[in-house]
Amino acid sequence: MALAFRTPDLMRFQRGLRMRMGSATKDRAKFPEVVKSVITTAEVGGTALLFGIAQGKYGGAVLWGVPVDAITGVGLHLLAFANLKFLGGKAVSPHLHAVADGALASFAGALGRQIGRKYQTADDRARIAGLGGGLLASGKSTVGLSGGASLADEELARMVAATR
Repeated sequence: MALAFRTPDLMRFQRGLRMRMGSATKDRAKFPEVVKSVITTAEVGGTALLFGIAQGKYGGAVLWGVPVDAITGVGLHLLAFANLKFLGGKAVSPHLHAVADGALASFAGALGRQIGRKYQTADDRARIAGLGGGLLASGKSTVGLSGGASLADEELARMVAATR
């Protein structure tokens, strides 16, 4: 049996091909926006991670009684709004805003953990201890990943005293 194409078949194939090509063109137009979003997410998340590591290692850095991540976040936002030419102006300001957002996210996360610990009941502490510090979505223990829940009471008291 020979393979035969008729004119309507070819025209239908051509229409389908044009529709797919138009869709690909639209997808290509979205690509720079996708890349921008990925870069911003990486900057925010990476900055929050780095400040979290610093908080975990040093017990929280404080300058003038204010956590360094909060100072950095506010300062970088102000710097980004200034659009200073020697820093790259408008080309660099979105990245400064992203890093500032990461620093503020780190501050807000740490503050939220402190507030949450304040409201913990004895049952909450027992449940958390039984889980090994918390759970990931996979059900695995997050010992060491629990945002400082594994800190000794003495270490927490020293951190609180340092901020007063």
